[in-house]
Amino acid sequence: MNSNNLLQPDWEHKKHIKLVFIITAILLLIAFFLSMNLGKVKVNLFDMVNILLSKFGLTDGFAQDLVLEKETVFFNVRLPRSIVASFVGAGLAAAGAVMQGLYRNPLAAPDVLGVSQAANFGVGVAIFFFSAGTLFVQLTSFFFGIFALVFTFLMVSRIQGSSITNLVLIGVIISAIFQAGLTLLLYLSDPYSEMLRINYWLLGAFNTVTWSDVQIIVPVVLIGLVFLSVFGWRLNILSQGDEEAQALGINLKLWRGLYIFFVALVVSVATASVGNISWVGLIIPHIARYLVGSNQARVIPYSALLGALFLLLIDTVIRNLPWGEIPISIITSFIAAPFLFALILSKKNRRSLFK
Repeated sequence: MNSNNLLQPDWEHKKHIKLVFIITAILLLIAFFLSMNLGKVKVNLFDMVNILLSKFGLTDGFAQDLVLEKETVFFNVRLPRSIVASFVGAGLAAAGAVMQGLYRNPLAAPDVLGVSQAANFGVGVAIFFFSAGTLFVQLTSFFFGIFALVFTFLMVSRIQGSSITNLVLIGVIISAIFQAGLTLLLYLSDPYSEMLRINYWLLGAFNTVTWSDVQIIVPVVLIGLVFLSVFGWRLNILSQGDEEAQALGINLKLWRGLYIFFVALVVSVATASVGNISWVGLIIPHIARYLVGSNQARVIPYSALLGALFLLLIDTVIRNLPWGEIPISIITSFIAAPFLFALILSKKNRRSLFK
């Protein structure tokens, strides 16, 4: 048999995956441009170029005729908001892909460690006890998210048995504790001020994003994405089971700890900055596996790319609703929950979904 015929299927598969990556990247660029242009204030490509040239001092008076409103909307509102939406979507989706591979569970999500619930509790503490501003709320949320991560590992290290099982159980317990604490704070809070503010934050929104958020979120998420993508191939080994991984010389505690640390870091920063955004970390990895296969070295970076596209499109839509903006988690739940249900029921896709 001709060896070229044997290599043909693998070549076609790689070509297909490369094409999927390219198409998704192009769609992301188009979505980013649309997010800059769509809105009550129209900012076309010529306006964008003029504003950027003016901001970076690359032109002398070239943008003097621009309307100040366009410059303010584009550079101070839409640009940082779209950047943050893209990176938060990428981070949450990649984190979800890692958790599903690490736990060998298609329904695992980044909040399985209790990090999201702890970060949400931090939001409640900052608003209820201190009536804090955005920066203090973000710092408190991030602190509680990292605290939950450290506490989880301390508890798991003291318990004998399967580390994955213990991690899930401890994560459930911590989630329940912080969720109960948040519920108590909501019950005790003023329904016309503190409760409204806490609830709005918990539903997720990008309308308060500034360049300071970009400076925090982008480097942290980028570092997390680089690590998770570069070492995604090791996750393929961990996904096979503890015995197989140990037989291949993988340090289970070290690599699980590293994966979970970067997942928690990304999720904590995202939650602290824009609130709780549900379903992205659960549904996007399933779509990614369906399109590019189950190899984690491809699933993680493609999940990030697809997550950025998904959340950017959702944010653009809610920003342009005729009746006004609504929290983003409402829309993500309406879209993602039925989609996941359809995937589960589909006999054609069931095998790829739970692969």
